[in-house]
Amino acid sequence: MSNILYIGWFGLPETAAGIRVFQIAKLLRESGNNVAFLCLSQPGLKENQEVQYDGFKYIRKRQFESRVKNGVNIFCGVYDLKVIKEIIEIEKPDTVIVYNDKERLTSQIISFCHKRGISVGADVTEWYEISRSRKWNRIVANNVDYRIRKMDKDLDYILSISPYFTAYYKSIGCKNVIEIPPIMDCIETAINPTVRRVRHVVYAGSPAQKDLILPFLDAVAKRNEKQVDIIADIVGVSNEQVMALMRISDPEQKGIIAYGRIPHEKCIEIVKMADFSVLIRENLRYAKAGFSTKLSESLSLGVPVLCNSVGGADEIIQDGQNGIKVEGSDTNTIIAAIDRIISLSDGEIDDLKRSALNTGKHLFDGSAYVAVLNDAVNGLI
Repeated sequence: MSNILYIGWFGLPETAAGIRVFQIAKLLRESGNNVAFLCLSQPGLKENQEVQYDGFKYIRKRQFESRVKNGVNIFCGVYDLKVIKEIIEIEKPDTVIVYNDKERLTSQIISFCHKRGISVGADVTEWYEISRSRKWNRIVANNVDYRIRKMDKDLDYILSISPYFTAYYKSIGCKNVIEIPPIMDCIETAINPTVRRVRHVVYAGSPAQKDLILPFLDAVAKRNEKQVDIIADIVGVSNEQVMALMRISDPEQKGIIAYGRIPHEKCIEIVKMADFSVLIRENLRYAKAGFSTKLSESLSLGVPVLCNSVGGADEIIQDGQNGIKVEGSDTNTIIAAIDRIISLSDGEIDDLKRSALNTGKHLFDGSAYVAVLNDAVNGLI
């Protein structure tokens, strides 16, 4: 059993990052380990606030009003490093897990911890595309790229979110690489049977620079020009945002229903009622290295996925079995995939749903990772 300090820019399990570390912490707790979180920056937790959530301690230690200090911290993490050292001295962990270090602090954390007999691991989920990053994001992207290429090889163990990361780290000589995809609490026991109606395809998330949502919306609108044959349920994007993005006045007339930001529980219910979820991404490194929580959540709920091929997590989608593959990422190829969905019978969609759920149960049930994760943090590998 170990005392573990999880460090990173996350907070309570309300965002993808917060959910990721919370799920892993629960698996570690199942093996008798104690886990505390050091949240370096997260809205909703006040500075120096310590809260308990589901038996875990969350320590919130920094918030700068000064733009100068924030800028300096992004460049070199000087203020975060000071806080990290202070909390390590107070908490006295046996091992530290650093979540997606974005300030090149890994080497300094390793040095500080190893002198005190503390092992250091990393939870790695993102490898940003430098060419697509802007302003401060470009600095972060460069920091992360440098860390992955130059620093992570000195870690005692690595929790990798994807096959892409696992293959990369092993290629540079890292031995203790444990692949843990997004773990889901919402794995269903049975599918939601399909009843003949207008088909629903759901998108749930925040597109930002990752997801290509406009080609999908355009495809739905064009397919529904004469009559509404398919409904796009859009969660995380407001109706006003859809109107501005598509330059139309009434998205619902085109079969597009935007829910905006809603509680996660309500989002789950909308996804469960869909026939498919959708994930369209560019064929770039960020899509290969990451692992979409939207994809794992959809499969865990028994909802097949409509996606394009980029060589990342989408490789678990087998066309015609647990989802449908789009030939490209443009409007016309998405329309062709939508036509396939519309042509499916209720029974054929139910077969896809059963296969999707089986994939979810096989890959995203945390019980499969408890032992290997415990071995990693306790130095047993």
